[in-house]
Amino acid sequence: MRRAQLRFLLGSRWTARAPLPGSEGERHFEVIEVRRSAAAVDAPGEPQAGPQVVLRAVLTSRRYLLAAHALEDVTRWAAGWQSLPPAAS
Repeated sequence: MRRAQLRFLLGSRWTARAPLPGSEGERHFEVIEVRRSAAAVDAPGEPQAGPQVVLRAVLTSRRYLLAAHALEDVTRWAAGWQSLPPAAS
């Protein structure tokens, strides 16, 4: 995926391909804040310098801090709110 431009991230919507570690299973998120520079995390326990985004889970309103470039990983994130496959019984 092309490099995401920070000016377009605010208000954008994302679907996690798998629930985030430490989450309550949330998969749909909205970017509510873009921070130009500071320490962010790619995944829990992996500090990363550079721009970061604050994601708000749609269902629970929990907030997650993530390195902005992590949203470029198409194996972990999809732009927009995508339909999810039904849960296995």
